[in-house]
Amino acid sequence: MNHPVIGLKRSFASWSWRSALQSGASLIIVLIMLGVIALTSAATLRSASSNERISNNFRMHALAQQYAEAALHYCEMQMMLADASRINALKESNLFVTSGSATPAWRQRSTWSGGSSLARTTVPEAFVVSSESAFKPGQLPDCMVEKQTLASGAVYVITARGFSLDYAADARGFTATGSVVWLQILLSIQGSEAADRTWRRILNPPIY
Repeated sequence: MNHPVIGLKRSFASWSWRSALQSGASLIIVLIMLGVIALTSAATLRSASSNERISNNFRMHALAQQYAEAALHYCEMQMMLADASRINALKESNLFVTSGSATPAWRQRSTWSGGSSLARTTVPEAFVVSSESAFKPGQLPDCMVEKQTLASGAVYVITARGFSLDYAADARGFTATGSVVWLQILLSIQGSEAADRTWRRILNPPIY
């Protein structure tokens, strides 16, 4: 005959073992869930950070394009003026002149990274910075005008660069950080009006 106390001890021991086993299984399940949550959170944070970088890069590129458009507009307005009313760098006597198969001045690195002080025109800060905006480029946009003589006449090639707020260049003049946008207009002027205007983006500039 089984003793009731011994039976009670066996039941208690069996219950304690099952309880410990269940607690151990629950702990493992909780740890697995915590691991899954941690991995999901890390992936979400990484995705959010990546999206923020992409958005910031897009915003900086858009600003660089706006500055390039402003520089293009500035030089075009100057060319629409009478020669005597233009800034000194854009007077007819100071323009680059190319013809035939000669390499255009805007394609030469020295035009943008060195050379004559009249090679390019830096757009005045007041023309691109608004008093109502906190944005201010670290490097002001610039432009240059080149006169190309053709069989059908002459056209002015206006090339402009715009820089993002985080733009920086290395010692060679190449882009180290940030964005640079290059735009160009081929402008034919008759009298005081533009007879023809062709706009294009430069995808392979002399300086990246």
